[in-house]
Amino acid sequence: MAGSEDGWAQLDEQLNKMVQNFTDLVKASRIPDESADELSASRERKVPGDLQEVLAEKLLFSAYMCLHNISQLKKVAALSDHTTQIGNARAVKSQMQRADDTITSKLAGIKAEALELLGELEESYYSSKHKGRPAESGVSEQLRELCELALESHAGHRK
Repeated sequence: MAGSEDGWAQLDEQLNKMVQNFTDLVKASRIPDESADELSASRERKVPGDLQEVLAEKLLFSAYMCLHNISQLKKVAALSDHTTQIGNARAVKSQMQRADDTITSKLAGIKAEALELLGELEESYYSSKHKGRPAESGVSEQLRELCELALESHAGHRK
């Protein structure tokens, strides 16, 4: 927390410098009123040794430093805000858990569909139309002849 206290002190100092530089710039840019007394006019215009451009640059630099100090304070505040960080971590964890649950449920759906299709395939394969002798076709006729030749040659080898 000492870093943030230093940051606040630097910000306060830079704001004071910025206000002073702005005041000096306004004083240097005043056009004297002819009706005013010369002594007060010369006092208002007198800014020792600085031109308006230099004062304007000082003012801009002070503003830049104020913005820099504010940004540093915001970083310190963000880093030390553990409650928000814990909340963000929990939100991300929750979001990832929901995504995991969604993927798991989709995978379960795909698995159930695959099992159903496999069951239909098994039922079709083991159904009565595939049992018994093969249906008459050119391929089944060739298979029958091949089986007969195999049996004959096997019987011939036994003898």
